[in-house]
Amino acid sequence: MIGKRVGGRYQILSRLGEGGMAIVYKAKDLILERFVAVKTLRPELAGDEEFVRRFHREAESVASLSHPNIVAIYDIGEEDCYYIVMEYIEGMTLKEFIKDYSPISIDESVYIMKQILLAITHAHQRGIVHRDIKPQNILINETERVKVTDFGIALAVSGATITYTHSIMGSAHYLSPEQARGGKATIKSDIYAIGIVMFELLTGKLPFPGTSPVSVALKHLSSPMPYPRDFRSDIPQSIENVMIRALAKNPSDRYDQVMDMYNDLITALDPGRANEQRLTLAQPVPEEENEDLEKTIKMAPIKNQPKKNQETAEKKVADPTQTSGNGKKKKSKAKKWLTFSGILILLIAAGLALGLTLLPKLFYVSNVRVPDVTGMTYQDARKALSNQKLKPIRTDRVSNSVAKGRIISQNPDAGTEVKENAQISLVVSKGAKTVALDNYVGYSRDTVTDAIKDAGYKDVVWHEEQSASVPEDQIIRQNPAAGEKVVPSKTILELTYSTGNPQATVPNLKGKTKSEASKLLKNRGLTADFSDGDYSDDIEKGSVLDQDPAAGSQVDKDSSVIVTLSKGKEAKPKEIDQPIKVVYPETSDDSTSSDSGESAPIHVQIYYTDANHDNSVFTDEQITETKTYTIPFTINPNEKGSYRVLIDGVERKTGTVDYPD
Repeated sequence: MIGKRVGGRYQILSRLGEGGMAIVYKAKDLILERFVAVKTLRPELAGDEEFVRRFHREAESVASLSHPNIVAIYDIGEEDCYYIVMEYIEGMTLKEFIKDYSPISIDESVYIMKQILLAITHAHQRGIVHRDIKPQNILINETERVKVTDFGIALAVSGATITYTHSIMGSAHYLSPEQARGGKATIKSDIYAIGIVMFELLTGKLPFPGTSPVSVALKHLSSPMPYPRDFRSDIPQSIENVMIRALAKNPSDRYDQVMDMYNDLITALDPGRANEQRLTLAQPVPEEENEDLEKTIKMAPIKNQPKKNQETAEKKVADPTQTSGNGKKKKSKAKKWLTFSGILILLIAAGLALGLTLLPKLFYVSNVRVPDVTGMTYQDARKALSNQKLKPIRTDRVSNSVAKGRIISQNPDAGTEVKENAQISLVVSKGAKTVALDNYVGYSRDTVTDAIKDAGYKDVVWHEEQSASVPEDQIIRQNPAAGEKVVPSKTILELTYSTGNPQATVPNLKGKTKSEASKLLKNRGLTADFSDGDYSDDIEKGSVLDQDPAAGSQVDKDSSVIVTLSKGKEAKPKEIDQPIKVVYPETSDDSTSSDSGESAPIHVQIYYTDANHDNSVFTDEQITETKTYTIPFTINPNEKGSYRVLIDGVERKTGTVDYPD
């Protein structure tokens, strides 16, 4: 599920926890830009139509609850699985809180319980019975703000016939006697569960521990409730009485409403209730002893005794005052008894007189002042208390601020006057709380960034690494490794992510010869794709005129770079004047003369071809004298011009004109 998007808007970031019925993930609402908790039902529950129908109905009703001590439900849906989107709480379960911080002070415990009671009261007033109240379903943040959760799931589960041994065990400890008998859960069942939570919060223990759900349920039914003050003597009697009433076996002996329990609790620490007597309620009769006491009991007859002995026994039973011997003997025994009694009375009187003198000295206990041991190691603290004839009681607790093995707090406080041999409660630091590091390898950098945003790491260091096998932006490795126990506030998390295929920087090829360009590209894992380009006045012919991608670009290794070669300088057309002489008169066999004996005119035609003309007429005329014609040729590079001279229609001369070097 990590990295998957549920409902088109909830991006799953990390796993928060799981139970018998569902798995809970931390996610980000991509529309409202906030963190949420997404609870998905286990796949094995999705096929139960009755469960699904009740799940939707109950979840929708719980979504109507609005209270500062109840986790809000934002959305319900189905997409490959049934899910509920809830308010995300940064903190821990009350179960974890009790485990880490027990013993919890009386005032602190009352503050927490009042919030729980107000939350359940709000639900009861709207017709919703929780039915699965337990510390695992109560969240608490750093400011000790309490949030009750799992309303929808609990209600739906209670109506469906689905059983998971490992999950029922968790709930069995908080199961009311009427539920253990198979009865319907009611408001008073919730009150009983609240009483168990309060017992565990104050003592750090469960009233009815057991190794199986059945054994625990039987204890709820028949075992008397242990008194909390037997586990923790500083619990006021008024506070214990609240638990006694909430945990009454008979529902009629419990509070009628949760608000009644709340009202009783808020006055429990008033000075007027300091000397309150322990509340006494009828205790349950064990199932095996719950018989009709008026029944006739048959006794087996005494058999195989001698008749004489039997008669003797009957006489003794009939007259227990009967003695043997005569009256005189009886009188002697009475006298001896009086003498013995008198001596005994004298001895008792003497003992009393001596005791009145010695007893005050024997039983007097001196007062001592409690030393300040906070911050000491436990060994030093124990020694300091022993020097004052005081006894330490150790409790370990997680602390982010006090070093492991040192005293966080003490009770009574330093300077308090107590009797010798009094017990001093010491809370010893277990060191900062460690967490198992999540596995971030394989997830995108954006997903991991969101997931660790509120994890509290001392620092997060990102490293880049090219990889042909790991997609771009995906985490390749992490340090510390996944699963390693760390203290986030003291941990620098190093994450290496892929930048995709190995990259190469395209070199500057401009002006390089073809062979030079090919060699440069090969050295960087690239290949050249050569093509002819344009003329250039600056780049010699055959050298690199242009390239794509440009110099300095980052490209995947083995990529091809298009290299354009120059044609060199561009040659321009040149103007060439070509003279052509035509002699007159034409001295040829077919020349003609006029009647007067003079030569007749000749007909001259000249045609030429160049860059701008194609066999064009340069001249077409008759001449009577020798004449030189000058043809202005325009010749392109690598081309030629040509001309033809016709005299009287007969081609007499041809020629070509070359482009000059």
